[in-house]
Amino acid sequence: MTDKAILSAGAVALVTGASAGIGRAVAVALSARGVRVICAARRLDRLETLVSELPHPALALELDIADGAAADSILARLPEDWRQIDILINNAGHDLGGRQPYHERAADDVAAVIQTNVTGMMRTTLAVMPQMRERGRGHIVTIGSVNGVEWVANHSVYVASKFAVHGFTNSLRLELRGTGVRLTEVMPGLVRSEFAAARWGGDEARAEKFYDRFDAALSPEDVADAVLYTLDTPAHVNICDLVLRPA
Repeated sequence: MTDKAILSAGAVALVTGASAGIGRAVAVALSARGVRVICAARRLDRLETLVSELPHPALALELDIADGAAADSILARLPEDWRQIDILINNAGHDLGGRQPYHERAADDVAAVIQTNVTGMMRTTLAVMPQMRERGRGHIVTIGSVNGVEWVANHSVYVASKFAVHGFTNSLRLELRGTGVRLTEVMPGLVRSEFAAARWGGDEARAEKFYDRFDAALSPEDVADAVLYTLDTPAHVNICDLVLRPA
């Protein structure tokens, strides 16, 4: 088993939620290092634009990880020479209808957050991880949140989803010990992106007002830098949990 870092030219990475925000920034950063990136998300038009701008070969994959059949069949939907995935970036997620008291939440929104942030992430991992295990090499980086280790009022559904991500990632890491497959959870604090506008149905004015309440915020590129840092270590090093907070 090689001890070289998995982040190298020619490696194949699958990035979910790649059409905007953190996912897009990670895809751009990986391609700049010569990685072949599968850019996956629901908005195919955005993905095709992104792929056309990347400096190295990339694929646009229309994917809603909340669709179980779509998540389960990821490898089958890829060209054969793209199926040996070295790096999985579990980034897709949302907080539809969030940042309000739980008793005011719509039940369908609650279910949608869990379906994407937890079930979809787990199914995507299950679709990709076994072939990594068979080859004895791979790295799964899941974008969690500081809300996976601390609770916040009026944010219970998203917090619950990220606590689940944190528990799943740490438990699976124990299962995969000694297999050559590494798991990292990158847990950012506030990131200024399209995330808040999506939470409120595209209400950009409300999102800007929300972000302006804080003295500082991370950028998607800050998180992408952290992801590459975790991938750029030798194979015998596993950065387990990496917490980022705006200064």
